[in-house]
Amino acid sequence: MDDLLPALVGEWDGTYRLWLEPNVLRTEGPTTATGRAVAGGGFVAVEYDWTDLDGPQQGSFLMARPADDRWEVAWVDTWHTANGIMFCTGGPGPDVQVAYGPAEAPWGWRTTFERPAADELVITAWNVTPAGEEAKATEATYRRVS
Repeated sequence: MDDLLPALVGEWDGTYRLWLEPNVLRTEGPTTATGRAVAGGGFVAVEYDWTDLDGPQQGSFLMARPADDRWEVAWVDTWHTANGIMFCTGGPGPDVQVAYGPAEAPWGWRTTFERPAADELVITAWNVTPAGEEAKATEATYRRVS
């Protein structure tokens, strides 16, 4: 995945899916994304949109790979994060996570970035219970348009 950051640059179209309960799909619809290099190419910013039952939504993430075995993502989304920023870290692959909720029993949010083919991108996120059980929360599948 050494080439993930530059590969994110461009225009993307796809499908966004949202689950609020395990295996119960709430929303499935179109999504678009635009990725651009930031600060000399050491970072990539991706802005995207999707639609929930509540209406149009927008999000953005800033991604970096500060070391071979580490990834960092700062993520905001009108539906998922409201007025906050989720700071996710992980590695060695582009698999990042963050804890949220009560300190005595925190939940987790884990996100993976995969490229099944050169012009395809799949971003999948899971909610992780305090007991460590994962349930798919979102999945965005993209194809490059430019």
